Amino acid sequence: MTNQPESFQVLKINKKLLLNGLILFWAIIILFLALADVFLNFYEWIDSRAIQRLVNITKDDGLPNWFSSIQLLAIAIVLWIIMFVLLYSKPNLIRKKTEKLGWGLSSLFFTYLAVDDGSKMHERVGTAFRNSIEARHEYNPGFISNLFDIFPSYGWQFVFIPIFGFTAIFILLFLFNNLKTKRQFILVFLGFVCYAISVFIDFFEGMEEEGIYDGIMLFFDTDLYGFGHFTRLIEEVFEMVGNTFFMFAFTQQLISLAENWKIQLVDSIKGKEN
Repeated sequence: MTNQPESFQVLKINKKLLLNGLILFWAIIILFLALADVFLNFYEWIDSRAIQRLVNITKDDGLPNWFSSIQLLAIAIVLWIIMFVLLYSKPNLIRKKTEKLGWGLSSLFFTYLAVDDGSKMHERVGTAFRNSIEARHEYNPGFISNLFDIFPSYGWQFVFIPIFGFTAIFILLFLFNNLKTKRQFILVFLGFVCYAISVFIDFFEGMEEEGIYDGIMLFFDTDLYGFGHFTRLIEEVFEMVGNTFFMFAFTQQLISLAENWKIQLVDSIKGKEN
């Protein structure tokens, strides 16, 4: 048999169209989920309780929480691909151990967030921690239990916010010098700002039973259910918008690494087979 000349099919993708299309797609979904929650669920434009729960942005088993988890999983996958490319490209693109640590920690952080968002791990661990501390505080009070006793909001914030905060600061410091453009860093910074606003809103939600919203509810002539629901809506939207900022920045980083890619699926990397 005669050897056939090799031919290559080139797949060309418009970078700007890919990025803008991705962000527009996510923005449309976020807008749809927010409007569906407001009109289909809160204002009950439909009578079906099952559909109302499906689009309820405050429920863990609805479409909004599912989409947020998918966002975080997509971000984590992009970060792991970046890590893989930097490690296994020839020549090796990682020059310092701190780069491996930084990209690895960033990948693990968003992987954890994806798992956490789908399982609400932080809330359950925080509740278990609070119950354990309160039980100990009754017969053996200590510095940590005293702090926990006066902490006014959810237990998970006392446990996780310091960890998340230090991790976010490390990631920001690392990415400041390792992203391709300053625009990407600004997007990552905005993503963390959205997260911070979301946590800030959640902090006050943990004190709503103590009457912290009474003055605002009186001003807007509404009840706790209505006001609480809309604060949770704003909180969730900020999280999803923050995820969108992260996805844009990290996808742009991956695209910058892919300019000279040539990918082939082969039976062996040792050499060509006859």
